[in-house]
Amino acid sequence: MAKRTKEEAEQTRSAVLTAASKVFLERGVARATLEEVAQAAGVTRGAVYWHFRDKLDLFLAISERARMPYEGRLTDLVARLEADPSLDPFAEFEKTIEAGFLALEANAERQRLLTILMLRCEYVEEMAPAIERQRRARALFRAELEQTCALIAARGRLAAPWRPEAAADALYLVLVALLQESLQTPEKARLTVQGMVLVRVFLSALDAARSRDAARAPDALPRAAAG
Repeated sequence: MAKRTKEEAEQTRSAVLTAASKVFLERGVARATLEEVAQAAGVTRGAVYWHFRDKLDLFLAISERARMPYEGRLTDLVARLEADPSLDPFAEFEKTIEAGFLALEANAERQRLLTILMLRCEYVEEMAPAIERQRRARALFRAELEQTCALIAARGRLAAPWRPEAAADALYLVLVALLQESLQTPEKARLTVQGMVLVRVFLSALDAARSRDAARAPDALPRAAAG
């Protein structure tokens, strides 16, 4: 009986979280009420309060379910590059970003959760714990980008005048902007199509090897014509 009660409690908690994600998405976090969440979940308001102290507590639980498309992938990328120096770091970087985009586009629930966090929440003073959690997540992502760029620079592949810190900052802004745009207008801004075009162009600009090839190309044309 105790086991069944625990399972039922977990089912109720999960139902409340699912309902809250729908209500927050439709209404925005500030305007949504726990009464609306309870109605959407098909439970009493008391059941909601049994699992969550208040709306902030409920929102924080939802934010724990959300994951950025690149989360954890950059750490794996650095490990692969360190283990195998023969890998092309930019080719692997591109594949890693694209894999994150594909995973997000295939997961409607993650899209909803990220939309709430990035577009449906007013981060005012009472949301301080949520603001701090988002700050830590963004700082970690930025640090992972810099670690990846530093490894690329150590291999002599980061084009001048880029430094790892600046390259990481620029990549961070590009990827976050692409994510926000895709969540705001999903029917127009597909990450794996339009987004990857921009990513490839930007990574090419960072790649010293491609820059050298591009610099040599104009010199090769007259010789070819003369021949």
